[in-house]
Amino acid sequence: MNMIDEQIREWEPMIHYVVRHLSIHPNEQEDCAQIARIALWEALNRGCTLSKTYCFQRIRGAILNHQQKNARHLKHEVAAERIPETCIESERRFHDWLDEQKVLLSPRHFELLCHLIDGTESTLPYSPSRLRAYKADVQRELREAIQTKE
Repeated sequence: MNMIDEQIREWEPMIHYVVRHLSIHPNEQEDCAQIARIALWEALNRGCTLSKTYCFQRIRGAILNHQQKNARHLKHEVAAERIPETCIESERRFHDWLDEQKVLLSPRHFELLCHLIDGTESTLPYSPSRLRAYKADVQRELREAIQTKE
């Protein structure tokens, strides 16, 4: 077992290289690295010789398969995002606040915000990873707008 662990450790730089170049979300990078380690471990247990090309393809394939499985599960995910509480606690009416955001946010981000409020973001024509990135952008922009007003 120790020999297998040493061989897998030798391929750690390649694992991290593949994860970086596949543009994996930071929250998923360690999971993907572990998936790659498991793929190499399975290959070693089958008696495969680990060449550079084989390892690269095996690591990349395992990570892409894992991402594809996650994408199928994310389609059914319900958004639990909330508008920052400082906006809700303010004395302004919600629609006034929403009108202000229409001016501040880009049209794409404002549309996403409206869909998030309605809970219909899954109807938008974005991939799950793109949707997560846009949600993060909207949250960042809303926080910045709140901080500049304070």
